[in-house]
Amino acid sequence: MTNTKLVVTVKEFAAMTGIGQNRVREFCYLPDFPASKEGNRFLIHVEAANEWLRRRASAKTGVNTAGLKRILP
Repeated sequence: MTNTKLVVTVKEFAAMTGIGQNRVREFCYLPDFPASKEGNRFLIHVEAANEWLRRRASAKTGVNTAGLKRILP
């Protein structure tokens, strides 16, 4: 059995994927991104988020974050 986490914080997911923390936070506000807000932080389901990124990459669809609220870290 491996010790991989099922859910991670924004900071951990950013480190795992190489995507910036601010961009990951913006993803968390998208309705189809697999994250939930617990208190004042987001928890991201790792497997589902990786699959979400794969689907976006294979479809070559970007993420329109222009309308999202800008979040300060």
